[in-house]
Amino acid sequence: MHTCYIVGAAPQAVRIAPQTGDFIIAADGGLHHLQAWGVQVDRLVGDMDSLGELPLGIPFKRYPAEKDDTDLALALELGLQAGYTRFIFSGCTGGRADHMFANVQLLVQAAKHGVQATMLDEDYTLTALAGPGELKLEGHGTVSVFAYGDCAQSVTITGMKYNIAGETLQGDVPRGISNELNGQGTVALEHGVLLVYQYKEQQS
Repeated sequence: MHTCYIVGAAPQAVRIAPQTGDFIIAADGGLHHLQAWGVQVDRLVGDMDSLGELPLGIPFKRYPAEKDDTDLALALELGLQAGYTRFIFSGCTGGRADHMFANVQLLVQAAKHGVQATMLDEDYTLTALAGPGELKLEGHGTVSVFAYGDCAQSVTITGMKYNIAGETLQGDVPRGISNELNGQGTVALEHGVLLVYQYKEQQS
């Protein structure tokens, strides 16, 4: 399965390792991260207010600074139109809290389109899961699961310290915080959207 990588300009960017056939989109200032990593960019989108001069040799689409969509939203739309079903976001955490929340909304939007969408951070990964759906997790450490919106129905969590089967998680009750994964686990639901945080293992 090929992946669409979307890289934003937020400070906590995690280096990506794309494979042949993957699609790399820079959302405006996210281009700086990709250039620093030596990763070839397939498309550049946004209002370009963070770049100064536009780079040569990269296809781009420039939008007015006064627009309804964020640069990251424009990048997501491009990836969806290209038919990708797996998205990884980097350079989307840290910095302004309102921008971070907007980026989480984009993860949810992607999940509602029936695609797998994960956001990378230095300390965790965040995946939006829309029902009906299932997410398999591997590793050791903390996992937190939250309903996005009103509620998530028929939620099942297995392979962790605290498991549930077919329950409803409310959007205003943080019941799913700080579970423990030790090896392999699964998060599934029938209706609604879940945000699944998986924290990276702490090295001793």
